[in-house]
Amino acid sequence: MGYLFSLQFSDEGGSFCNLGEGLSCDIVNKSIYAKVAGIPVSALGFLYFIAVLVVAIWKYNKKMLRNVAFVTIAFLGPSLYLTLIEFTVIKSICVFCETSKILMLIIAITAWKASEKEFRQKNLTAAVVLGIILALMTYGVHSSTGPGDRYNEFAQCLDSKGFKMYGSITCAYCAKQRGDFGDAFKYIEEIECDPRNPGNVTDCGINGKNIAGTPTWIQEDEQGRELYRFDAGVIPFEKLSEVSGCALPQ
Repeated sequence: MGYLFSLQFSDEGGSFCNLGEGLSCDIVNKSIYAKVAGIPVSALGFLYFIAVLVVAIWKYNKKMLRNVAFVTIAFLGPSLYLTLIEFTVIKSICVFCETSKILMLIIAITAWKASEKEFRQKNLTAAVVLGIILALMTYGVHSSTGPGDRYNEFAQCLDSKGFKMYGSITCAYCAKQRGDFGDAFKYIEEIECDPRNPGNVTDCGINGKNIAGTPTWIQEDEQGRELYRFDAGVIPFEKLSEVSGCALPQ
């Protein structure tokens, strides 16, 4: 969790946990779902594990074990919701994130058993209900996060002027750029450049477009000739607007 939290402040990818297509901590960690109300989920996870460590070393008793079991079961609610998002929306799995949830499950079971009769059926029911409520609240926060269709006209204008994004489904910064557009990204033509991924094209490499990194924005005419190229990386909308002449929404 500490490592994932550090990636929030990194301008480079975290290759240590990127294991190939569909297995990338970086893609998950740079998605809009990596934060809740502006707070990184990794930071919340880090604080949780620190709290468990404090209890285990300095506050070890049956009552505190009951509290650990209760809180952990409740926190598993939003955690499992985020797992569902990884599988269905992001389509990439963060191995460290899922490992942390396995550890949480082990902690919950261990604390439950160690607290003996302190943890009753009513405590389990209340923890599960609270977990469902927290999961629904997290879903509600994420539903209101992002620009939605605010940039539809801007994206349509970029497309009409021949701007294309050369990227990859396994590129974390491409995912961030897509997230900036929100629903409007459906109007942007993205070219898959990673030969390991389905749908890749052959004109991304050194013998074609010479794409050194993704995402790379290029303006092309109808014959595919290059008119303008941005440096590789996430491009602020202000720069895209300035170069393209496409107006940003007020």
